[in-house]
Amino acid sequence: MKRKELNLRDLGGIAFADGKGTVPRGRFLRSGKLSILSPEECAALCRKHRIGCVIDLRTPVEAAEFQDPLPQGVTYMLMPLLKDAAVGITRETGSDPMTIIRQLRRHPEKLKAMIPDFRDLYTRIVTDDYSRRQVDKVLAVLRSNAEQGICTLFHCTAGKDRTGIIAMALLKSYGVADEDIIRDYLRTNRNAFWPTVKKCAAVALLTRNRSLVTTAYKSFMADRQLMETAIRAYVAPTP
Repeated sequence: MKRKELNLRDLGGIAFADGKGTVPRGRFLRSGKLSILSPEECAALCRKHRIGCVIDLRTPVEAAEFQDPLPQGVTYMLMPLLKDAAVGITRETGSDPMTIIRQLRRHPEKLKAMIPDFRDLYTRIVTDDYSRRQVDKVLAVLRSNAEQGICTLFHCTAGKDRTGIIAMALLKSYGVADEDIIRDYLRTNRNAFWPTVKKCAAVALLTRNRSLVTTAYKSFMADRQLMETAIRAYVAPTP
């Protein structure tokens, strides 16, 4: 199973801040897009983890271009956190970062200008009216499914930004300490390191621009300051 490529992990077992319990195991899986799996591999993943529901946090265009090859019997829910495409976080048709880099390899400044301000983006997802309503809806489904004994996998593209924010909100709802939330978020870098190195090597070969390579590396890796920003801006919903 392509566990590292999927950036897959179970949030179960993370301790509550009061020391009186842990997040239930086998109920919440976070990952990147499932389209990197064959239908057979995806079915095996769902069987192994007894996945009953998949929540897709991507935009409709992303989801249509890179479809999850789910087996019958698994509920699929498209619940986008963003309305608009943003290079570096959403992967709309024709806007895959590596595709754009190939097309604009002779214009590195244009490429750098297309990478979003991730700090602003993380803040917007937890404060913008549309995005925040979506965050709360996803959280409600996750908690409801868990109460019914249903394992839910939620994902975006890389399983870093949108997925990281949903994981933050979910862990907050269980009373997990901020530092433990950040620790889980940074686990992405264990899985993302070598794929990111490969992408950055390709960027270097295509553009010969060291500054752009550095910028690309930062955009592909999890940065604790981004999650700290999201945590500060996030206000948990009233029970």
